[in-house]
Amino acid sequence: MIVGNHSAGKSSFINWYIGEAIQKTGVAIETRGFTFVTSGKKRETLQGDATVRFYDHLHEFGKFTGVISNLFTGMSYPFNVQDAIIWMADHVDLILIFFDPIGQATCKRTMEVVERLNNGPHLEKIHYFMSKADAVDKEHDRQRVLIQITQNLATKIRNSHAFNLPTFYLPRDDDVPCTIPNAIEDVCKEIDKAINMTVQKNLRQLKGDCERIEKRIGEVREQDTARRASNVQRTMQGMLLSLLTLVAAGVMGVLVFARFVDTLCADALLGDHCRGNKLVNVLHRAQPLVVRNSTALFGAAAAVVLVLMVITKLTWRIQPILSKKDLKKLEDYRVYVKKIAEQEEGLYQEYFKTLSSMEH
Repeated sequence: MIVGNHSAGKSSFINWYIGEAIQKTGVAIETRGFTFVTSGKKRETLQGDATVRFYDHLHEFGKFTGVISNLFTGMSYPFNVQDAIIWMADHVDLILIFFDPIGQATCKRTMEVVERLNNGPHLEKIHYFMSKADAVDKEHDRQRVLIQITQNLATKIRNSHAFNLPTFYLPRDDDVPCTIPNAIEDVCKEIDKAINMTVQKNLRQLKGDCERIEKRIGEVREQDTARRASNVQRTMQGMLLSLLTLVAAGVMGVLVFARFVDTLCADALLGDHCRGNKLVNVLHRAQPLVVRNSTALFGAAAAVVLVLMVITKLTWRIQPILSKKDLKKLEDYRVYVKKIAEQEEGLYQEYFKTLSSMEH
């Protein structure tokens, strides 16, 4: 991420570094938005909505009010620019802060951003440069500007004891020799260093991430197996409790029949069926006992039925399990992640070859 006031040469540096005229440049041109410059196979410009959709890791960035409409390339900011820069600082590996030697080298807005960046966990990412050093021909004038910038930064930064402010300018198109010191190679080295460190960090993290994903997939499958076993157990318990509930309901029915056996076995109702029936004879003999304790017996039977129904409902609860399609997806993910993890050594070798070619 490159931060600086409107005349610090940020766009010019980006165009020079990439080798293409991506950013608009010129005197007194100030953009009020963020531009994400990435590599790709085709030259294309995406507006704010498309940018956030294409780069889903920028979704949270789009929540800043007014930033979407200014997310690509006035003088007024229709969104909280400082908060947006601080959020972006959490997601980049390198922060370059440019100060120009003329005009607004130490403007208030830039200094406020520098102070907020220094108050966060970004000290190792921040590097300061004075751009457009060739705009000041005399050495003592350049030194005066450097002193001015340093004095203004002294109260804003936390690591002032190790502060360094190299000066650089973009190479000129003419062949006129220039004696002004140019540290533009240092800028490029910082970028290359940040890229290399990010690649190494990602390669280190690759294997660990793959192992965590495989472990999580195993945990999900074990959890699903345990749920299936639990569902079988709960089903068996539920069926048993349902059977006991039916038995209790049957006992309650028998008590009702015993209570009203005389009425039910009258000639007008079930007289023919009741004659000579041994069960009916038993109920006739038990009828006086049932009549005397009808309230207690019916209350106990109803309570038992109700309790069994509640227990059955609480016990017979089936936990959600993965379908065959979901299990197949998990297995595909596991195989895919394992294949990526096996490529770690090859990626390291490819990275080492890239380093060797850069050295030569």
